[in-house]
Amino acid sequence: PRRTKGCLPSSRVALTAGTRSRGALVPAAEPRPCRPIKPRAMVLRRGESFSHGIKVRQGRSKKGATLPRTIRKPEVGKRAGAGASSRGSSAASGSPFPGFARPTPADVVALHRQLAAVFGERRPTQGRSRREILDTVVGTILSQNTTNTNSAAAFANLKTKFKTWDHVRKATPSTVQTAIRCGGLAPKKTKWIQHILKKVHVERGATSLEYLRNESKERVHELLERFPGVGKKTVAIINLFDVGHPDMAVDTHVFRYAEQLGWVPSDKNRAAHNAKVKSAKDKWPVVTRDTAYAHLDAVFPDRLKYSMHLILTDTTGGLPTVCTARDTLSFDGRAVFVNGVPLRQAVRERAEK
Repeated sequence: PRRTKGCLPSSRVALTAGTRSRGALVPAAEPRPCRPIKPRAMVLRRGESFSHGIKVRQGRSKKGATLPRTIRKPEVGKRAGAGASSRGSSAASGSPFPGFARPTPADVVALHRQLAAVFGERRPTQGRSRREILDTVVGTILSQNTTNTNSAAAFANLKTKFKTWDHVRKATPSTVQTAIRCGGLAPKKTKWIQHILKKVHVERGATSLEYLRNESKERVHELLERFPGVGKKTVAIINLFDVGHPDMAVDTHVFRYAEQLGWVPSDKNRAAHNAKVKSAKDKWPVVTRDTAYAHLDAVFPDRLKYSMHLILTDTTGGLPTVCTARDTLSFDGRAVFVNGVPLRQAVRERAEK
């Protein structure tokens, strides 16, 4: 049979509605794509990043430029890392690993300087984000346990199928599942998405989360983490990308790099510390993405959280393009290495492949 571009062979869809096969009516079969189709959401322009299945526009970076008004300025005082003791910086007071000395703010500044020299500093756009907060919530849910490419395709399909989030709220679960199936775990993600939409509509009288723009960083966490499928990473992304609060979201990439750099305790570090302390409240918890988030958000300078997060998670123009899950990142305080190779050399070698 003749092959139809982008579809299964025509013999597989030859029986149409009303056609009888052995006396039974056979419903029409919908043609399915033979291969993944690059969605519009994947087309990036200059000054855009791609992280968690979401396109993020960048503001302009100039020498001596003030911080954008969407991100609150850090307190004016000592330079990052100045006066930090060997037991760690005072900024780590909110860390679940009290006394763990890494990273200091100076460590973060030094690493950011090296990474930004290669991948560019990332800055939020001036003023309010144009994207609906619900877009980011749903996009981040769809990005779980899949690739950025697949989650972007699922999000694009959903936005094409339904004109508004109110339509998604009212739709049958099977219709939503069909739209997002390419992103994986469609039944579970559909349940989470529709639960959020219905709950918000009942509570607020509208299918919208725009009211969160007026809430504090902590309140945004409190209001969103109650929903199944929404964890600290997702809420930190909402704070960082849409609301404008500095919040160091920790995803798979950030967590892996933090472990490789020794910026969270190893199992050996934790066991040694817990063997010394007597009080249960002074013991370090198991290192997970959530405890790593609490630690890194406490020690990272606020002014670098946006740029560092995007450099570490941008799968089209950031560190993951050269330092994948199979690679090892290291930093000696002056230079960055991937598998022992200087970063710039690793970038060139990857480009030549």
